[in-house]
Amino acid sequence: MATITFLWHLHQPAYRTADGIAHAPWVAVHAGGAYTTLARALLETGARGHVINLVPTLVEQMEAYRDGRVHDRVIDALCCPAPELADEDVFTLLEWAFYVSPRQLDRYPRLAELAARRAAIQDPARSKAMFGRGDLRDLQVLFILAQAGEQAWRDEELAPLARKAANFDASDHKAAAAWLYAQPARILDLWRRLADQDGIEISTSPFAHPIIPLLIDTSVVKESWAPQAPPAVPVFSHPEDAHRQVELALELMRTRGFAPRGCWPPEGSVSEAALELYAAAGIRWLVTDEGILERSLGRGLREAGRFPVELSRPWRLGGGGPFLFFRDRQLSDRIGFVYGRWEDEERAARDLVGHLEAAAALMDEDGAIVLALDGENPWLHYPHGGGSFLRSLSAGIESSARLRPDTLSSLTERLEPEKLPRLHPGSWIGSTFATWIGHPEKSSGWQILADVRKLVGGTRPCPPPMILAEGSDWFWWLGDDNPTPLASLYDRIFRRHLADACVQAGVTPPKSLERPIKVAIHPVEVPVSADWPPPVFDGRITSYFEWSLAQWVELSKNDILRRLGLWSDGARLFLVIEGEREMHDVLTTRRLTIRLTDPLGEIFEMTLDDQGARSGLPNAVGRVVEAALDWDGAPGWRLGLEIGTRYFPEDSVFALNPFEVDEEM
Repeated sequence: MATITFLWHLHQPAYRTADGIAHAPWVAVHAGGAYTTLARALLETGARGHVINLVPTLVEQMEAYRDGRVHDRVIDALCCPAPELADEDVFTLLEWAFYVSPRQLDRYPRLAELAARRAAIQDPARSKAMFGRGDLRDLQVLFILAQAGEQAWRDEELAPLARKAANFDASDHKAAAAWLYAQPARILDLWRRLADQDGIEISTSPFAHPIIPLLIDTSVVKESWAPQAPPAVPVFSHPEDAHRQVELALELMRTRGFAPRGCWPPEGSVSEAALELYAAAGIRWLVTDEGILERSLGRGLREAGRFPVELSRPWRLGGGGPFLFFRDRQLSDRIGFVYGRWEDEERAARDLVGHLEAAAALMDEDGAIVLALDGENPWLHYPHGGGSFLRSLSAGIESSARLRPDTLSSLTERLEPEKLPRLHPGSWIGSTFATWIGHPEKSSGWQILADVRKLVGGTRPCPPPMILAEGSDWFWWLGDDNPTPLASLYDRIFRRHLADACVQAGVTPPKSLERPIKVAIHPVEVPVSADWPPPVFDGRITSYFEWSLAQWVELSKNDILRRLGLWSDGARLFLVIEGEREMHDVLTTRRLTIRLTDPLGEIFEMTLDDQGARSGLPNAVGRVVEAALDWDGAPGWRLGLEIGTRYFPEDSVFALNPFEVDEEM
């Protein structure tokens, strides 16, 4: 008989800024949906062997909704009677109410109809005219029903609405809104009830869900990427912040009546330095991914299809510190990414129990299987909301002669850990930290974080918004690997937390916080020639050949700036900028800033007026602007122009892609 433990990780980043405004509604919207589905399934079945990992930023925000300490314009737009919706509320509703999964749309044809109508509108200004009061009320109720998951047909307040499915009246909407408002308090109560259930354990993560190894020192990427060459990354080393994140998490959870003994380290991110920090805080156990164990042992665990018996036992680094459990990635991913595509949830549960029993047959009597995954997102994709799967899974495990459910803290009391010679630093994704650092946008985020941390460094402890800005989610959405239409919003929330930190520390927020990090990318091929004669910096194109090597980019047809020309000698980037009229006249009343950002996120600027720039680098202003900035011709650099309050290219940047040219051109 083998032990089986499920760890369900529940978290949301800090959407609420210091002014009390929640800039995204997911905490409240999912309270009565995915979170309740999981909690009720475990309570109704008396399930054992489950660990509920609650991240403090989720708990604290849920309490703020319960207590009325948050202003959420999306929740307001969902709950306001349709005839009373202001124009701004209508646009908010139409902006947010179609963030639903295909499964959710399938359940409600009327919602799918409204979504198709919204998608067909090319001009957002026309969207309000395309939805009458009845449409808007239906949209409000159906979005609440869709996000409620199986509660839509199991809760007595919602079941009549789910059966009605369309053409809701004012009393229907009132009932749906009242249900939505009640959910934060209800889920908090369910979590407290789960904590009291035999065989259930509550754990936590550092307060704002940061990547602890990177907070301690971003130089850890060198070891994490080895033997591959690591990316160049900004310097950030604040182990005191990492300690504070853990300290705050334990403090919040204990004041709420929980007594966590273990942690899901955010994104399964670990390092030996992080382990020391968790140990100092009294953390008994941690869970991370099987890939980390593979890299730590220096060998594959699933070679030739063999069962990875190494996953069936806890480990401990050098005989001390927290117990380390390594999740079975394949079985965890079946819940998170496979079974949601199956049409029969009970069959999916039986399939998983079968896999668990097959693994148990290959283990020693004291073998342990740990499945760890997101406890929220999977259920949005299950055909019946995931509840049937969870209840069937609990029943199957309880009736199995080969499986014994237990908590991780219980396992640490009765199992002897194996000694781990070293711990590879990395996360559950690729066993590195690449999802959170290394891409130019992600590194820009770390550079801004480092700059603001230095500014507020005189405050001890650092301001609360700084702690919130250190969360992992902001870096997750930067870069190209996790695209979402909400990325620019999450970028703004991140920068808003940093601005709030500056205000609370009594320092002026840096101007860099006004500029988006998440921007559209326009690749530009930049010719590079060490032999071509450099331009003459006199504010005019002195000859055809002076800029004939340049790559020309149109900035606009009828705006302040018209064209940009670029080329390089491998040490400097040469620019020529043409405007709507002579640039000397344009810059009489304005300032032009040329901004280069290196792959680490460090910014280099040249600001010019009608007299040029007071800079040691060549530049001139006349009919055109001519300038040179230091650039070694390496890829990954980005270029943007700012004049007055305008940016060129608008809401985007140029990505400089160098290419060597024939010197005889």
